[in-house]
Amino acid sequence: MINEIIEQEEELLATLKIIKDLTEEHDIFPLKGMIEQVDRLIKRSELAIAGLNKWNIINNLGETDGETNQSTT
Repeated sequence: MINEIIEQEEELLATLKIIKDLTEEHDIFPLKGMIEQVDRLIKRSELAIAGLNKWNIINNLGETDGETNQSTT
């Protein structure tokens, strides 16, 4: 399940980057004012992906003999 969430967040990040690139490349004036907000969303998405990947790695290290670490930390 966590892998699906990571995948969806990566898709969101890619979409945000495309929106930013197209806005800048084609000089879409109505969206120019949103670039700062899009940049913040991109940063948050990158942090979310990094955090989810770290959590996933930590929890996968706790697996032994097919049992999953049920820790929430």
